Amino acid sequence: MKSEKNDFLKVLSKEPVSRIPLYCTGYPEQQFINNYVNLYNLKLNNENLVLDRKDYDIIKQMGFDAISMWDYRKGKGGYILSNQLRVDGWGRVYKENWYMWEGVFKDEQTVANWKHLKLPSKNKIIALKAFLHKNKNKINLIFSLPGLFEKTWQSMGFKYFAKCLKLNLNLIEEIVNFFAQYLKELIHLLQHAGAIIFLIADDCGYKKREFIPKKIWRKIFFSKYQEIIKMIHEKNQKIIIHSDGYISDMMEIFIDLGFDAVQSLEPNAGVDIFSLFKRFQNEICFIGNLDISLLSFGTPQQVEKYVTKLIKKSRETMSPLIISPTQQINSKVNPKNIKTMIETTKKYQLNI
Repeated sequence: MKSEKNDFLKVLSKEPVSRIPLYCTGYPEQQFINNYVNLYNLKLNNENLVLDRKDYDIIKQMGFDAISMWDYRKGKGGYILSNQLRVDGWGRVYKENWYMWEGVFKDEQTVANWKHLKLPSKNKIIALKAFLHKNKNKINLIFSLPGLFEKTWQSMGFKYFAKCLKLNLNLIEEIVNFFAQYLKELIHLLQHAGAIIFLIADDCGYKKREFIPKKIWRKIFFSKYQEIIKMIHEKNQKIIIHSDGYISDMMEIFIDLGFDAVQSLEPNAGVDIFSLFKRFQNEICFIGNLDISLLSFGTPQQVEKYVTKLIKKSRETMSPLIISPTQQINSKVNPKNIKTMIETTKKYQLNI
């Protein structure tokens, strides 16, 4: 997959473009796909753009320029804890399909001996490499990576993580190092397969506030993220940070780290993207801000009005912008609103 400078890559590089690109936040839920295909009579089964039983040609036909690939964060791994509980490869405790906000990383020995987190299989990477080579100019594929903050606290359980912030910071740092090493190995594997755009999925915020103070976040995670971002930028590749929740006060950290873009920018969590446009202008690319609630329950007229406002305000401040939903497109999202979001964006031709 070559790094041709299409509009999506140009915006990530803060270069002028003739139009605003569109990003799909992961493969939509199947019920939404069915609804959209039936409503707009899309063509199916373009075999060249099918991977892991997902038809990416549908995403291209919809009008998106890029999509996140979630299927390459890890290989199979984990074990059964009891007849009701299981532990996944990240060390998180689940009951059926629900994460219990609990983890098994309670001491250094568990971390040192952990064998359940495995890279994607060789066959999976071979298939990916062939897919990328065959479809390198058809749609931008962004590879979603595990976030250091999120995986660290989840592997410990949030209560134990919070306790260790005061009583056992060494354990937290050991776990961060463990996941950072895995992340580097995963990136190397994906780069070898042909990936050139990456996204760190690391939710840092609740509604209206961060999970932990940004000073503590910077102290624990900053240096490891520096190493990871350097590994990607050394190959002239791009990396995006995704975070749900309120992240306005984290923007300076993301910019200091050198992330090319920030994605989600969730208005319902308190993120005011228009203030961020004014404050940071072209220091980072902004992706998202179309709230899932608006796309689910709003009207096409409301969607058109909001997209138009986003584009106009971004141009006034010269802020690089990519339009996208804040999260995955689920079965509740109105297909008419997604089509309106895409068509409203595409009709704007920008002067460069």
